[in-house]
Amino acid sequence: MSDTLTQLEEQLKTIQSGLFRMGPERIRALSTHETDDLIVKLEKTTVDALNNVAKLKG
Repeated sequence: MSDTLTQLEEQLKTIQSGLFRMGPERIRALSTHETDDLIVKLEKTTVDALNNVAKLKG
């Protein structure tokens, strides 16, 4: 698998994990600070993932 695909897979797993942590099946509620940090991380991860998709499209 190419480096870009590997990075994209890891980014999608990060997004999936973050959404789970904020979802109704989470283990515990996140604090406001944790939620804010997670949102920032997911925003950056999403931008990076979209850049990888653009690379794959050529």
